[in-house]
Amino acid sequence: MVAVGGLVGHTFAADKPSVAAPAAKALAMPGAPSAMTEAAAKAGVLSCAGRIDQVSKFLGAGNEISFLFMMPPPPRDQRLVTSAMEIDNKSVPSAYASADFAATAQGCGASYQTVTYWPLSCQDVVTRYFSTVRQAPALGRSIATLDGGGSTRIFLMPAGAAGCVTIKKELL
Repeated sequence: MVAVGGLVGHTFAADKPSVAAPAAKALAMPGAPSAMTEAAAKAGVLSCAGRIDQVSKFLGAGNEISFLFMMPPPPRDQRLVTSAMEIDNKSVPSAYASADFAATAQGCGASYQTVTYWPLSCQDVVTRYFSTVRQAPALGRSIATLDGGGSTRIFLMPAGAAGCVTIKKELL
């Protein structure tokens, strides 16, 4: 683990499948905590440990992840904590991901987004990887939107002559 001026980072290979666990207090979560969860707890972020574990295991399922936390000044457990990740996926292009966590009266609020460049047209990306996701109104002039259900959206932005950038955003 690396810690520099409020930044905590680490690289690890995910060893557990994704989980769908509710927010947990401290480190009371199913199975061993992820390396990302352990790094956050060591930095003093305990009230969101369960949610950090849920998100890191979901995004890291079967992938190698490098991550970095941007830590606020103490008391860290009562402030917004953000992270940046690189997800090295074997079956699709690598992705950048970010996740934000904030303690609330109801537990821990969180959101994450993944950003992936595809060397395909956006229409080909939809056909091959998001064919079961419902189209939604465009965000603006050039960014298409897919409705992933609930509070999940996927944005598709043309990139270069034949590429596409997808941004998947989910509010938890």
